[in-house]
Amino acid sequence: MVLYMVDAIDEYAVGQLKEFEGKKLVSATKEGLRIDETEDEKKKKEELKEKFEGLCKVIKDVLGDKVEKVVVSDRVVDSPCCLVTGEYGWSANMERIMKAQALRDSSMGGYMSSKKTMEME
Repeated sequence: MVLYMVDAIDEYAVGQLKEFEGKKLVSATKEGLRIDETEDEKKKKEELKEKFEGLCKVIKDVLGDKVEKVVVSDRVVDSPCCLVTGEYGWSANMERIMKAQALRDSSMGGYMSSKKTMEME
């Protein structure tokens, strides 16, 4: 099941809630999204990971500190790549919300922006 949560308060609520009626809540914009796979799909994914390991390393070297890592994705369909937040970091939307806060100060910048993972198809 997919829930579209578009209100700013949803970021806070889901961050604290974690699960509802026995179902774990997972952000699609974060690293580690698990989609049910068959054994054949898992095998194909591992083969792709091995096949493009060199390319991922080259892209990471080019991007340097702008991304934490570059990996082959199974979530990307229509785009060549996407940037996702670490599993325990703030989502891009939460970063946007915090940057818009009227009372924030300049010291928040260091921990507010988390390193992104680049996932490519």
